[in-house]
Amino acid sequence: TSTLVHESARSVQIPERQWNGSRAAFVLSSIVAVASVVASVAGLVIRDLYQDDTAWATAALRGGDLVTLVVAAPTIVVAMVLASRGSSRARLVWIGALAYTLYNFAFYVFGAAFNDLFLVHVIAFTSSIFSLIASMSAVDASAIARRYRARVLVRAVAALLVLVGVVFASLWSYFSIDYAVTGRLSLGAVPLQGMHLVFAIDLSLMVPGMTLAGVLLWRRRPWGYVLGAVMSVFGAVYQLNLAAAGWFQANAGVEGVRRIDPVGAAFVVVFLVAAAVMIGELRPV
Repeated sequence: TSTLVHESARSVQIPERQWNGSRAAFVLSSIVAVASVVASVAGLVIRDLYQDDTAWATAALRGGDLVTLVVAAPTIVVAMVLASRGSSRARLVWIGALAYTLYNFAFYVFGAAFNDLFLVHVIAFTSSIFSLIASMSAVDASAIARRYRARVLVRAVAALLVLVGVVFASLWSYFSIDYAVTGRLSLGAVPLQGMHLVFAIDLSLMVPGMTLAGVLLWRRRPWGYVLGAVMSVFGAVYQLNLAAAGWFQANAGVEGVRRIDPVGAAFVVVFLVAAAVMIGELRPV
């Protein structure tokens, strides 16, 4: 009997590579969560923290702080706890939230004027990068892919991700080429420096991530299911970020910005539905 128990326990052991990846991801994600809370609270409480930024950028950063504080950081913590208990759904949500913090804090590190929280922003950004690497290395993509049910709904999510990637790649490329030819960039209240940063980060991170996830998911590749869920969660949280940014900008009197943008609100709903599909259609073990 003792031999059978020993063999059974050994058969369910987590592979060393996956365990090391998970352990590193837990440590690094804890750092991300703490740094995110510190940075967000400071951004919301210290009124002049972003005093050297434009009114457009200051309001956008404070809107991001709100969503990071009340949505992203709690999501990381709760998902980490549930993932530690064996939930694959929670692991995908966790990774999606980390994708958000990486993308979000890139704006603070590279776009915001130098401020008192610079090092905290760097810690959150850098920890997000390595936490993503560690957490992804512990994912069994093939096992996750086998547990998906509704293929039609998953294909719809794939189409959404590819569409978003292609649209933003086309838009930002058009504006960039038009600026190179005419020397002008007309985007209403958005300053040129702000849009340059948006173009750079979107074309470097968001567009490739969305497009790759969508293509792999459409082709039903194992990593497509993982990346499809991750990018859907990322998209849902970041659309909330953009909505909050618009609200703060409108309250700050930024010209041409509405408190509630119907298109932005639609994107929030669409990505929330996509995230619900990708997480909900994953059968529990």
